[in-house]
Order: sequence, then structure tokens, then C-alpha cells
Amino acid sequence: MSKRLGTHTRSPAVDLLPDDLLLDIFLRLPPDPRHLLVASLVCKRWRRLIRNPAFLVRFRAFHRATPVLGFYQNIKGLIRFFPIAAPAPRLSAPQDFQNGMCWVLDCRHGRVLIYDDSYESLFIWDPMAATSSNVSSLPELSGEENFTAVLVCTPGNDDHTDCHSASFRIVYVDNSDDDEELLVSVRVFSSETGAWGDWASISPPSLVSSTDSAAVVGGSVYWKLDFVENSNHILGFRMQTGELESIELPTDVQENYMSDIHLMPAEDGSIGFAGVKLSSLHFWSRKTDSEGAAGWALIRIMDMEMLPISDRLAGDMLSWSSVVGFAEDSDALFLRSVAGVFMINLRSKQLKEVPQASASAIYPYTSFYSRGRDIISADRDVKYDIKVPKGEGSSCSGGGRG
Repeated sequence: MSKRLGTHTRSPAVDLLPDDLLLDIFLRLPPDPRHLLVASLVCKRWRRLIRNPAFLVRFRAFHRATPVLGFYQNIKGLIRFFPIAAPAPRLSAPQDFQNGMCWVLDCRHGRVLIYDDSYESLFIWDPMAATSSNVSSLPELSGEENFTAVLVCTPGNDDHTDCHSASFRIVYVDNSDDDEELLVSVRVFSSETGAWGDWASISPPSLVSSTDSAAVVGGSVYWKLDFVENSNHILGFRMQTGELESIELPTDVQENYMSDIHLMPAEDGSIGFAGVKLSSLHFWSRKTDSEGAAGWALIRIMDMEMLPISDRLAGDMLSWSSVVGFAEDSDALFLRSVAGVFMINLRSKQLKEVPQASASAIYPYTSFYSRGRDIISADRDVKYDIKVPKGEGSSCSGGGRG
């Protein structure tokens, strides 16, 4: 008896459950990838059921909101990952990207866009699948190396719960200032054609801020322009037409939010932004009236003093904080204040502190469980601090498809 307990035991009743019932149980596991991973390590039968692509599609559709696993930051020449979930998944950048010459440009729908200065090339890295690929060398620059880029899914791919192997586009932005004219140029790379498109250019009031994340809404990409004298604008780019547009912000943005806003999709599906005034979080949306005229509207105010954190209310902890990141797949907003870095779930209004994060830009990482490489050799040994029981890999004999 002691010998049986010393190895690996499993209730015979579980072995007798039909496949359909087991799948219904797996379906209701929390969306954080570690739960499916642990279940898949129990035995070969469970692993076969969980790794079935049809089940993974059901799982993503059932949970809908992609979980935030953490975020990336560029710190002193290294790419650092800060986990949100516990136990923390190991999603650190591979050593090839820790050479002091690489940094994250964007992170969206489970994939990370990295620039390697030593090769002057762009890479797509999939942390969940533990794969990376060299996308392309950079297009010809203006010579000032003042650029940024955005990773977006190919238009028409509206289900962003599983974009790991989906086609993509890279929207590349080059800033140029020759003391006579400011010029922002945009060019798009398509994974379907493997080529860069034509340049589109505009002379905006100021240059694109290379330290702020872009917002992707529908088929358009938006960037914040640097707040300088006589400039209170954002830049929009329509991918289908290649049209660039300078969009003026509300006149009191610089005064109310100390020129510190974060672009993000609005609740109504249009482009919006968030800013903090005292301890209130303001959400704006760009709306179009019945006559086709567009303008900005304040659509929501959140009193952050009343947000619960641990066993107390936030109080003035987030006064005059800055919105530094937004995970659009999960409605999770990141703020930085003198008290640290915090994450707010906009649906549940739950507030959580993220320890050890630095003051640099935040790139949230979201993903469901992905089959990726073999989950035993890769996921267990590389990504997760999980010890598999000695009986791992047993057949879980019994049951059936029901």
C-alpha cells in the first residue's frame, strides 16, 4: 500500500469518465495556461484530449478574454519579463535576444516584435510556442535611427484568441527632422507576400513618440505625437488605403493630464485615450455625429481612490499616475505612480500591484495555452516551475469518447 502511494495514484473513478465529460471539466479550468498544462501532464489520455485543436478552439471561445500573463520591458540593454500570474510562467526572452543589442518594439496577441540592432533586422518571437523567426531587414531609414514599429494581424483575422500562427503585418514608422520640415513616413511589411509596401508620408505638427505604444483599432493604427508647442495631435494610418491623418486632441489635454495620455481602443470600438487627473481615470472616445463630423467625447470616469487593493482601498496611491500600458485582449490597464506599477482590470475593477517593474515602457503579454512544441520537453522544462509526478505519461486507461 505504501509502495503504491509512493509512486503515483489516481482515482479509478476518474479513469472511467468518458472523454466528453472530461472535456467539459477541462473547459471550465481557469484560462491561465498553467492549469491546462498541469492537467495535460497527468497522463497520455488527458494530454491527447487537451492538445486536440478542436478543444483548444472551444476553450478560447468559452473564456473569450485572453489572460494577461505579464509584460516585457527594455531595461539596460536586456529584455525583462515581469509575470502577473502565480506560479509565474517562464516566458523570458531567449539568450539570442539578450545580447544588449535587442529591444521590444511591440507585443500583441501572443507575439512579440523585436528589433536586433546587430543585424538591423526585425524578429517575431512567440514565447508560448518558444519559436522565433527573422522577418526582414529594416527598410531604408532617414538616417536618424528614430523609428518604431507595430505588429498587427492581417485585416480580416478578427479572432485574436489564437494568433500564434496567423499571418501578420508590421507597420513601420520613420521619423525625420531636417530642421526645415518634419516628416513621418510609414511602410508596411506583409508576411503573406514577404515584402514591404510603398512609403506613405505626412508633415505633422510633431514627430511620433517612439517611447509610447500604438493603438490598433479596426484597420487603422494610431500613434501619439510628441507634445510640443502648437502640437496637440495624434497620427492615424489606414492600412487599407495607406492614408495618414493628423488628428487634433481636445484642447485641454495638456492642462488636464499634464500631456500624459495613453492611446487605446475605446469601449464603443473607436480610437480613444486614457488619462489621469488627480485620482480620477478619464476615458475618451473619438465619435462621429450624424453629419459625419468627428470629435472627442469624455465617456467614462473611474474614481481610483475607491479601488480595492489587498485589504484596503487605494486612496491617493494612484494620484497623478501615468497610464503606461493597455492589454486590449483582457481590458487590463497598467499605471505607474510614485507607489509603483499597478494593473487595473477595467471589467472587475480589481487593482493589483506589480513588484520590481521599472520606469521604462510596458508591453503587456496575453495568451491562452498553445500546443507549440511538445508540452513535456518544452513547456515543463523551459517555461514552468512544475514538477511532474513520477507517474507522468501513464495512459489513464479507461473511459472512452462517450
